[in-house]
Amino acid sequence: MLAVHLYWIIPVLLILAISFNTHSASGHGLGGETLPPVIIAGKNATMSIFVTPPEFNSKNKEYNIVLKLYETNTQAVISHVTYHVQISHDGKQLLDEKFHDDSSNLTLKVIPQNTDSIKMSGNDLGDLGWTPGFISPLQAEGPLFLSGGLYKFKIQVLTVDDDSNKLNPPVTFDAAISLAQTTDHKISYEKNDYLLGIVSYYDKIEDFGFDSASRKISFSMPYEWTEKNIAQTNVVHEEIHIPKTFPELLVTKYDVSVNGIKISDSSVTVDDYTSDSRVVHLVLYQKQISSMANSISDKSKMAFTITPSKDEKFPITAFTRNAIFEVGLSWEPAPIESGKKTRFYVDISRYFAPRVQEGGSFDFVIKQHGKELLRKTIDGKIGVSEKTNFADFEFSDKNLGPTVISIEKIKEEELSTVDFVVAVNPADTRKTFPIRIPSVSLSDSTGNYFVDMTWIPENLQPGQTEFIFTIYDKNLQPVPQASYDFVLIQNGIQVYKKSNTAKAGGSFEDVTFFDKNKGQMDLRLENIDKSGEYVSLPIAVTPEFPLGWYIVLALMFFVVLMPNLLRKTKIQNLFL
Repeated sequence: MLAVHLYWIIPVLLILAISFNTHSASGHGLGGETLPPVIIAGKNATMSIFVTPPEFNSKNKEYNIVLKLYETNTQAVISHVTYHVQISHDGKQLLDEKFHDDSSNLTLKVIPQNTDSIKMSGNDLGDLGWTPGFISPLQAEGPLFLSGGLYKFKIQVLTVDDDSNKLNPPVTFDAAISLAQTTDHKISYEKNDYLLGIVSYYDKIEDFGFDSASRKISFSMPYEWTEKNIAQTNVVHEEIHIPKTFPELLVTKYDVSVNGIKISDSSVTVDDYTSDSRVVHLVLYQKQISSMANSISDKSKMAFTITPSKDEKFPITAFTRNAIFEVGLSWEPAPIESGKKTRFYVDISRYFAPRVQEGGSFDFVIKQHGKELLRKTIDGKIGVSEKTNFADFEFSDKNLGPTVISIEKIKEEELSTVDFVVAVNPADTRKTFPIRIPSVSLSDSTGNYFVDMTWIPENLQPGQTEFIFTIYDKNLQPVPQASYDFVLIQNGIQVYKKSNTAKAGGSFEDVTFFDKNKGQMDLRLENIDKSGEYVSLPIAVTPEFPLGWYIVLALMFFVVLMPNLLRKTKIQNLFL
């Protein structure tokens, strides 16, 4: 049984660490708050407020609000307490009632109902307020906790020690308690639909958006950027749940900003412990929030953006299921592409004794779609320098997408296992511009010129394209005042021709392609510098990418490069 519980240690530790901070004095709390001590009737007194369960779920049929007033130093409860409780949410007051409890441990059962008002059940003692019945609990039924987010409590203590001992003036406590809420958002990327989840441990999520071009996730939540509110905010914690079937978002690093201000990498934690989604934790502590406040223009909300970073963050780390080992994973080259050998580095250390060096075998496993692509036992080392343990693998073009890298059975311990999710990308087949093309004479012999050709945008589609080129002599010196004819030929028919002069050897031509031009073409620079020589390059106008590039590159090799090579040497010597 111990092993089963240990499996959950690591993900739970992060939540508990944050939760403990939120329950400290003067902070807005996740499901609860303990307020700073004050003097009441000569006693140093502390008020705590808790709501259970601490997260909103539409399936929850009831919640409990627990109020406790006690002596700070001795923890002894203060008796005969009368509370005046006001609860508001989204600027609307939901509850305004008095309650009394002789032991000061007041429990109010809440039944959420979408009604116009609160219906109370219990004993009504008039000025002393409501108390539990003899056989039934104290209960409020109505429009309370119908959604997650931040609930504000204003609690006045009216009596203590004796029912007749009225405080004048009453002692007032202000608190705010968050009910965590999960929202799901449907997004589309490259004709695939995904469900992305957000868990807010502060207030409700608004204005969700996803930009497919940049893969940027954005959302906001209400937040008062005032000194008073910041002083009561110990932590703001948001979770983004990314499906592990969405490889384009499974990166090693995320760039995160709040109201346009980039937050530090230490505030962003990646959690791959769950089987179906990656959890990205965004955690802002009071000091960070305070430091941003003067730079914030919109003081009514926190606006978050999360974008896959162009940088890699290595190693990515995780703990084994039994919390004994910390494992780091990195790879070269990055990103992972099919058709290229990838070297994976596995760094292992004991969590509680990271400097202890020892031997330790482990299984390096690559899995995709439930099938193993590789299983290799490595006689590894623990607690040593990075990149000591490694394994090589080359993915094929059939292995694209989300892939699980498992480090299993470290030192032959079944639960000393950890999983990482990575993405295998298609091979980058783009040609680096410029493309250098040798000229050909009218007699099909090797010419005296070279042309470097570039075009923008790279993917030729219907619309305007700018072709940029430079004409060189055979010594690779630009040819000044070189005349030329820029020609496009499709299906044996000339569809475009323009004569011009490259004043310093370089020039450009703007061409507009139409839907009727989709397909293969020959791009030619003819009669270069009035020599009769020309260069020819096959291109393709297509709405699809990267098919157009495949056609270009294939035709370049077989139509442009091969003939020139064949003129110079026999074909059997080409591959020596």
